[in-house]
Amino acid sequence: MPEGLTDRQWKRILLRSLFRQQLWLYYPAVREADYQVLRVCDRTGWDAAVLSWHICSPCRRGHIAKISIAEHWQRQGLGRRLVLRAMRGAEDFHWTTTGQSPDAQQFFPVLARETGAAFTQGEPVCAHMKATDYGHPKSRFERQ
Repeated sequence: MPEGLTDRQWKRILLRSLFRQQLWLYYPAVREADYQVLRVCDRTGWDAAVLSWHICSPCRRGHIAKISIAEHWQRQGLGRRLVLRAMRGAEDFHWTTTGQSPDAQQFFPVLARETGAAFTQGEPVCAHMKATDYGHPKSRFERQ
């Protein structure tokens, strides 16, 4: 069962999405620049993909902190969908990412060409992001 959900909540999500193999859970930021998390689970609750990022509207910055996708779910467009969802409403912000795996080092330049976002690596985040809360807020099911 995914983090932050009770057994009853998880069962309700499963019942509302009988034919979905990918279940998207969104953990929104509590305060400006706090971390946000997207989890894509299979029907057993296993995390097939996780993306964590934060956005600072006053500084107009976005930062991808972590993206992780199970090997057998890679190269099917899931990473692209996750990042595009994270960028929603902040497409024209200055986007950065941490130093990533060899796969991510190939992925982010392709996505940068597609979106126009820089996704520069290793660039410092703004002071608001540095002061963020690392806790996960309450999750919310998203239809994708």
